[in-house]
Amino acid sequence: KNLVALDADLVLDTGLIPFKEKFPDRFIECGIAEQDMVSQAGTMALSGLIPIVHSFACFLISRASEQIYNNASQNGKVIYVGSLSGVLPGGPGHSHQAVRDIAGMLSMPGMTILEPLNASQVNHSLKWAVEENNESSYLRLTSIPYEQSESLKNLNSLVYGQGHVITEGLEIALIVFGPVFSYLASEASSILQNQGLSVKVIATPWINKVDLEWLENAIGNTSMIATLENHYTESGAGSVYISKMASSGLLKDKKVLSIGLDELPVCGRNEEVLDFHGLLPMQIAEKISKCFKKA
Repeated sequence: KNLVALDADLVLDTGLIPFKEKFPDRFIECGIAEQDMVSQAGTMALSGLIPIVHSFACFLISRASEQIYNNASQNGKVIYVGSLSGVLPGGPGHSHQAVRDIAGMLSMPGMTILEPLNASQVNHSLKWAVEENNESSYLRLTSIPYEQSESLKNLNSLVYGQGHVITEGLEIALIVFGPVFSYLASEASSILQNQGLSVKVIATPWINKVDLEWLENAIGNTSMIATLENHYTESGAGSVYISKMASSGLLKDKKVLSIGLDELPVCGRNEEVLDFHGLLPMQIAEKISKCFKKA
């Protein structure tokens, strides 16, 4: 009953209308004012409430960075929900492509970043953020229709720091984040299997919290590690995992490859955007194969 939802003039886009209608006294429309909304949430958090702030990820994280940091410095628990995260859709343009939000939130003390792999995991992630996490959380959500493999459809659990092996393989471990890119990874894995390469796909919702014992077991004896993400590779989720694995000695004698965005994303139809940046399944497979076979 102490949970409050705040919105930045995106009540339809962020799916808050049902909450607003059922709990009008616990819904606050802040208008196009992310900084103001986050500041209000910080005060509410210090007053015993659990505020959940909503906006597009591209606006919420960049505009209100100072206020998010201030909230973190005061140890207030706020749940940040960034919709429309990632490079897609590509139609609205650069201002709406949230491909640097992870980098921004990684610098926030006490922040846990989650990118649920399907709708069921959104439910589990919110429940964890509200009931189990004593610090702040950032839920990075996909706002476009997407395809799912059967293994992704059936995911219905959330274990702290752990992900899911959605495709078995022996030679290459591909670690992927988010629903859209998990599907792309599955398709790329099938292409590589047909080329004679055995690829294990590991999908995880945890961006900056990693159970290294679980990850070591998941990676197994593969000789190459690749990461795939819906974000800039610089200071993204892949850099977190590669750094943690390197520090723990998990990358010894293994080839490493980071796949994601390495330049300003282009605009256009979704498939055009993925094609331009080499993120279609066949292109992902080619990058992995080239790295694996490189002497």
